[in-house]
Amino acid sequence: MSVKKILRTNLQQMIFLGIVVAMKIILGQFSIGPTTVKVGLGFIGSILLGYFFGPVWGTIGGGISDLVSSAIFGNQGGFFIGFTLTAMAGPLIYALFLYDKPVKIWRIIASTILVTLIVNIGMNTLWLHIMYNLDFKAALIQRLPKETIVPWIQMVVIYFVLQAVSRVKIKK
Repeated sequence: MSVKKILRTNLQQMIFLGIVVAMKIILGQFSIGPTTVKVGLGFIGSILLGYFFGPVWGTIGGGISDLVSSAIFGNQGGFFIGFTLTAMAGPLIYALFLYDKPVKIWRIIASTILVTLIVNIGMNTLWLHIMYNLDFKAALIQRLPKETIVPWIQMVVIYFVLQAVSRVKIKK
């Protein structure tokens, strides 16, 4: 498959991508907790990016959402490129499991567990360690209770969101 074919898109898709990116930015603002263990709704935007746009455009949309969110709302501690990579990795993983595939519970469970392990526990803990000079093990221990409980709630939310949007199709 050529790069030109992968990146091909139309105006309707780009507008819809902009809407989903805007939704991700807005949902990302609804969060609670300190920086090290923040719980929010931004994951819904990541799911939608992966589900509707696939690995390439979903990843691009995730990066754009982080950059625009940082420009509009700022980040505690300032902008850090690591969190942009995190914002790109989530939709990428979700896309690998959900894009152009039937919604199955095992896909939701597998993608959520991988995002939790790779993105939330691995990458985000590393970025907090680098940014705030936190001891990696201490940051990890502080984050683990949240990361063992929240993904199960997210799986239920993801299932219902995907059931609701699975009827929406965009022209390719």
